[in-house]
Amino acid sequence: MNVRRLFALLALSVASVPAYSQPPAQSSSPAPAPQRPGDPIAAVVNGEIISQHDLEERTRLTLLTSGLADTPDMRSRVVGPLLRRLVDEDLKIQAATKEKITVSATDVAAQMEAIEQNNHMPPGGLVKLLNAKGVEPDALRQQVRGEIAWARLLHLVLIRKVHVSDNAVATRLDAIRANLGKPEYHAAEIFLSLDDTTNEAQVHDLAERLAEQMKQGAPFLAISKQFNQAGGEGDLGWLSEGMMDDELLASLKSLPVNGVTAPIKTTEGYYILTLLEKRKVGEGLGTGATIDLMIIDLNSLASASLAERDLQMQHLRETLAPAQNCDDLTTLSKQAPSASITMMPKLTDNQLPFNVGPLIKDLPPGKISEPIDTQKGRRFFAVCARATGDAVELPSADEIRKRMEDEQLELVARHYVLDLHSYAIVDMRDKSSL
Repeated sequence: MNVRRLFALLALSVASVPAYSQPPAQSSSPAPAPQRPGDPIAAVVNGEIISQHDLEERTRLTLLTSGLADTPDMRSRVVGPLLRRLVDEDLKIQAATKEKITVSATDVAAQMEAIEQNNHMPPGGLVKLLNAKGVEPDALRQQVRGEIAWARLLHLVLIRKVHVSDNAVATRLDAIRANLGKPEYHAAEIFLSLDDTTNEAQVHDLAERLAEQMKQGAPFLAISKQFNQAGGEGDLGWLSEGMMDDELLASLKSLPVNGVTAPIKTTEGYYILTLLEKRKVGEGLGTGATIDLMIIDLNSLASASLAERDLQMQHLRETLAPAQNCDDLTTLSKQAPSASITMMPKLTDNQLPFNVGPLIKDLPPGKISEPIDTQKGRRFFAVCARATGDAVELPSADEIRKRMEDEQLELVARHYVLDLHSYAIVDMRDKSSL
């Protein structure tokens, strides 16, 4: 089993959880693993303890799933950000609980089973793998629990703060039109935040190390899942002029596909970007003139005379005469048992056989052409649709609105987490995180 691939799929599995519906009230949240007697305390979050053992196990899990080297040097670099991530998880779970959002043991188990199924593992195979790698399965269960709780909080509570007006959609559509033919970039990010409690040198050091590891082949999205503090899984979608900070966009422009930037410092923190794909806005949407072609084969017995074939053709024409479009032709052709239909959508001129073009050049929709002879009988053609290809099929208003709602929800989520920290009482006992 490829461990990196396995946990890259974890993000998809948790994202597919039914976050939009709250389970029944009697479904109680599974409690995190109890603190073991004598466990040193790493942090206290509103009275709830994160033990050094919790931090150690999350570190093991992160190094395993991200493909980073499990060395003392790497552990010293990641332990601080991982403790802050555990604090964030606790704050999110507490906020979800306050909103009466629960995550049951059954919910968590279902996601663990989804990972197994996606990787063709037998039931219980994931737990065996983690144990074999020296990682306590509860470390993954707690991470999954936090992600499910956060997803439900986003889509049941925070979504209420999102509103995209018709004017905003129209403005975005105008921007897309203005950018037609210009480059756009499919990118992903890792964001490491800087705040009053953060050791900037430590964050910069970690950013440099992560960028170095990814340039050497460590999977970007797997590392983003464990370290990105911007919310989501790090995939930014397609970006063009005006959709991203100018400095960040300039870094993307100079990257080759699958390249990774050096850490980029902003007032909020450090960004590491990767370029997944590059194209021009509208590229592939306008495809040139095309024809949706229907082929009607009228098969005849090998022993049939020419007169019999002509009579068969006349019967087919009479049967199909009432048709106004290709749907009608499909329905009416069932009355001619010797006729069979094949659809050939979106054919360009150079894909048409040389002898077919003249037959369909001025053919009205829903009408059949003159025939050509085949070994089994005669073949007719009908034009179901013509597209000039002159206009680019821009995204619909609904598609644009959904993208803008997702962007707005991400911003709402970031501010919400900042607010959670502002009102929380957090005692960081592990000084390596400061």
